[in-house]
Formats: sequence, structure tokens, C-alpha cells
Amino acid sequence: MRFLAPTTLTMLARRREEPGPTSSTPDVRMLPAYDNYLVGYRTRDMSVPVLHQARVWPGGGVIRPTVLADGLAIATWTRGSGARSIQVDAFASVLPQIESGIDAEKVSLVHFLQPSRWSN
Repeated sequence: MRFLAPTTLTMLARRREEPGPTSSTPDVRMLPAYDNYLVGYRTRDMSVPVLHQARVWPGGGVIRPTVLADGLAIATWTRGSGARSIQVDAFASVLPQIESGIDAEKVSLVHFLQPSRWSN
């Protein structure tokens, strides 16, 4: 294992890199309740718009499952009565690119939650 001297780390930290090309497709993620991304920040303004914080953190220590688009909360979600049912409650209208990302996340989540996946 190779270790770097503290001066080397300082030099690396000062190196400036230009960001790569950005994608036109938003990164959409469905976080579970109490996900670490939503826990432990002094201010939550960077992850959840102030106007919608009460929908993510309704009080009593509850943190709801949340949908993110490029790191910003845009909705909450719940499991429906059926094993394949997931309802998304968007904070505002959602762009078609984000809607398709939400649909893809729903498919992945339903697949993960299927009981038959875990049985032998």
C-alpha cells in the first residue's frame, strides 16, 4: 500500500479540474424513509426546498420516502396496497424526462421488493 505525504495531498486538493459534460437526463432516485441523505444536516435547504420540508419531515421524528432529481427532493412516495403499487406525490408538475426516471425507479423498486426474489 502506498501512502502520500501531507504536502502531496495539499497539492492534489489545490488542483483545479473543469467539470465534465453534463447530461441532459436528470438523475432520479427514490430514497427510502430515513435515508442518510435526508438525516443529519444542519440546514436542509440544499436537498429539500424550504416550501416542501414539512412534507418530507412532517414532525415527530418521521422522515418520509423521497424522490430526488439531481439531488433535490421533488416528491414523496409511498407503497400502495398492492405489492407492485407505488404512489408518488410530486411537489409540483414534473418534466417528462423526470417522469420517465421516476417510472424506471418504480420498476427497480418493485423488483427489489418482490417477495419471490428472496425465496429459494
